[in-house]
Amino acid sequence: MIFPLSWSGTQYVVFEGKPGTRYKIPFILRKLQPLLPMKPSATTSKTASLLVKMKHGSLKQSVSTSLQATRSSLPTLSLEEWTFKTKAAAQQAKRYLERSAAVDYVEHTQTVRTAKDMYRPYQWSLQNTGQRKGKVGADIQYAAALKRLAGKTLQPTLVAVVDTGINSTYADFAGRVRTDLGYDFIRGKTSVTDPDGHGSHVAGIIAANADNLYGIQGINPAASLIPIRVLDAHGQGSTSDVARGILHAVKKGARVINLSLEMDEKSRAIEDAIAYAYQKKVLVVAASGNDGAKTISYPARYAHVLSVGATDRKDVRAPFSNRGKGLDLVAPGVEIPSYIGDGELAYSSGTSMAAPHVAAVASLLMSLKPSLSPSATEKLLKSSARDLGTKGYDTSYGYGRLDVNRAVSLIK
Repeated sequence: MIFPLSWSGTQYVVFEGKPGTRYKIPFILRKLQPLLPMKPSATTSKTASLLVKMKHGSLKQSVSTSLQATRSSLPTLSLEEWTFKTKAAAQQAKRYLERSAAVDYVEHTQTVRTAKDMYRPYQWSLQNTGQRKGKVGADIQYAAALKRLAGKTLQPTLVAVVDTGINSTYADFAGRVRTDLGYDFIRGKTSVTDPDGHGSHVAGIIAANADNLYGIQGINPAASLIPIRVLDAHGQGSTSDVARGILHAVKKGARVINLSLEMDEKSRAIEDAIAYAYQKKVLVVAASGNDGAKTISYPARYAHVLSVGATDRKDVRAPFSNRGKGLDLVAPGVEIPSYIGDGELAYSSGTSMAAPHVAAVASLLMSLKPSLSPSATEKLLKSSARDLGTKGYDTSYGYGRLDVNRAVSLIK
């Protein structure tokens, strides 16, 4: 039982029962401090791995054997992952491989992570009436868009959530999660779970069922979700698995891929995977990052990615939201409600929450007009955005705050 910190005065817990009866209370009353934006603590591993891009062919097995490495491949990108027992061995092998004329590039497999925080309720991002000191209309104009969409036919559109997985058993996800198309790269299984909850939170923003007496409403009623798990129960994963996840999404027919994740350094492997998705006419949407930095994080910084920062309920850029050159759009990302573990609703903040607003609207436009290309969809989203900050494009708000009503109005 949690009492909001915003409540004032004395609070009471009331138990009903017969006079004289003794009760054992199975919980402790205490004041909890609010959660602040933070990165999860890094997990440590004794092993280390490299991603090796070949110019042509493949190095002989004897080479990896001599370097005491095990190999796995991403043949679509001509990539191999070499895993070593120690970081020192990986570093030594990297120096060796970089000298090979057959190798295009070698990079360390990095840790990729989520960034999230819990906050207060209400789905203000779809309709901001000024609740909780918000600004009326500082939302994505979803209510107006629904009126505009009334009577129109929406075709099913596949959206891949490359994240911690999706818990498809939630009632609000009934019929919306394509478990037959998903894959769990953490466990190496076709059945996808979500022990962290982050991916399910993202999924709810995009496609939770509406008007069914359950908790929230997703943005695209015609979206079907492909659950692709590349992050573990701590919200961390590897660049190699993210690249595999992107390729899997493309293979299974996704039209939009949501990447609510970030990493510190550039990965050419993920860059190659995103370029491949672009070639296959798949739109990739990514969170700008939650460090409050003046540069956006990877993978949002890559070409062919629609990068998304976060705004609050007053249409102001969230202080944690990364900004800088290459930022395309902003969307609500503070105190956003959706699902986590065990079907519970939680309120999270982060660019991880902003990105799926954009991914959902992009898929909605494609559902309305299936012939829309990724580039045409991106152009619609940018041209219809509500200009904020400095007039015109700026590095704090990009082309502006997402406006689904305006975007839908531009569909011919």
